[in-house]
Amino acid sequence: MIVSRAKEIGYVPYSSSAATATVNITVSSTTSTPATLTLPAYSSFSTSIDGEQYTFYTIESIVATLVGSTYTFTNVNIKEGTPLTFKYTVVDGTQYIIPNQKVDMSTLSVRVQDSATSSNFATWINQELIINLNSTSKVYFIKEIEGQFNELEFGNGVIGKALANGNIVNLTYLVTNEDAGNGARVFAYTGSTLLGGSVAVTTSTPAVGGAVAETIDSIRYNAPRSYSAQNRAVTVEDYRTMVFRLYPEAQTINVWGGEDNDPPVYGKVFLSVKPTTTDVLTQNQKDYIKDTILKQKNVVSITPEIVDPEFINIKIESSVYYNPRLTAKSENTLKSLVVQTIKDYNTNNLNSFTGVFRHSNLSSLIDNTEDAIVSNITTLKLHREVDVQYNTNANYTINLGNPIYGSGVPEQSILSTGFYIAGNDNIVYIEDLPTDANTGQLRLWYYNGGTKTYFRTFGSVDYPKGIIKLTELEISGIDLVDSPVLELMIKPQSNDVVSIRNQLVTIPDNNITVNVVLDKVSVGDPGGGTNYIFTSSRN
Repeated sequence: MIVSRAKEIGYVPYSSSAATATVNITVSSTTSTPATLTLPAYSSFSTSIDGEQYTFYTIESIVATLVGSTYTFTNVNIKEGTPLTFKYTVVDGTQYIIPNQKVDMSTLSVRVQDSATSSNFATWINQELIINLNSTSKVYFIKEIEGQFNELEFGNGVIGKALANGNIVNLTYLVTNEDAGNGARVFAYTGSTLLGGSVAVTTSTPAVGGAVAETIDSIRYNAPRSYSAQNRAVTVEDYRTMVFRLYPEAQTINVWGGEDNDPPVYGKVFLSVKPTTTDVLTQNQKDYIKDTILKQKNVVSITPEIVDPEFINIKIESSVYYNPRLTAKSENTLKSLVVQTIKDYNTNNLNSFTGVFRHSNLSSLIDNTEDAIVSNITTLKLHREVDVQYNTNANYTINLGNPIYGSGVPEQSILSTGFYIAGNDNIVYIEDLPTDANTGQLRLWYYNGGTKTYFRTFGSVDYPKGIIKLTELEISGIDLVDSPVLELMIKPQSNDVVSIRNQLVTIPDNNITVNVVLDKVSVGDPGGGTNYIFTSSRN
């Protein structure tokens, strides 16, 4: 029912998507050396993921030029799946159904042969709109039918060229294992011999983008929005709907106009896309979204720009008080249950550009994890990674979009992990130095015999706006014992944390600390109040 309703308003659900890797291929020691060498379409490459074998293929032929004694094919996209072909002989009343599920429809090639004995083939292209089509336009239209199969419809001689009886419709496509191919990174060439040469394959981008076909719930959500957008991108919701529809690898998308950027940039629209299997898009994926999905659909005067997501990682520390008389579970079991509650909260409520961390909601969920839990004290800090420019005197601006705790006196609202700077052999750290409740500076320090030694004040902090500026900082290395990256640990003013623009709020698994505490008052211990174990509620 949902699929047929979507069809009525011209919505085509997105198909299964093949995992795609980018490789460089070098062919050497050939038996002959013509000026060019062609890598045929559907050349195969094998790989293994967790012991399972997968095969990737080129979709089109590629030509390389001889340089010295080698041929190099650069930035070749290969897709996971099994190539299949199917033919229809045109007769009146034929339905052109692709007889396979899990077809990546972006790999579909449609070639029409005049007759079974003809050597004349013409390529027909997929078309979404009927605008500017005439009786000679060699186009076809895709519609999904029940069972996640796809049917092709051809022109009627007025809108699009009509097929003639006796024509042969040749379909070639990949049936894919969807997301199972994601993560493949080591490939071996298994195609036909290339001039008898030796073939070396290096991976430029590991396989990403494999995804299942659009679900009924997704169709129910996207179809009316796509109809409202009328296949053009004008509003931010149009952009969001279009990318979600045509790029199924997207887990979450945010779009904002240049006038809402900080600082404003007029004449642009900004998109941030978090893929399902990785944190950021590859350059090829960004180019595909801009050049294939959006180029013909956005307003000419507006330039789309894709920016990477930035992650606000929340560190959770929760002390959970329990009554042992109400459970037979051990403290370790209770701890595991609470950790899972926090992970589930992260999965269900965060990792989305619309996600908001609500402290009271999480606290309630922790209390409800097990009947024996009587209360919890849960605190949080925000962690932001700094993208370091090594051995460069650089400036960094970190915009949290969330206010930073500021009291007007030094309380270490901002701390960093350890790192090295030019001209100093010590491991140095950053902390804030408030000027008042709203503004402050940063200062560098190191340990000297267990004592903090401050040696430089720099940069600025805007506590209400959550903006931290690190100025003229030449970082030469990271203290890997402390952390593999340079991170700022920040006390938020509020226990609720929001996402703005390209920010994603998330709770990494390794940022969860749970302590289980026996509540002596709840078990009736006469000295329970005296012996009560207090936990600070301050971040």
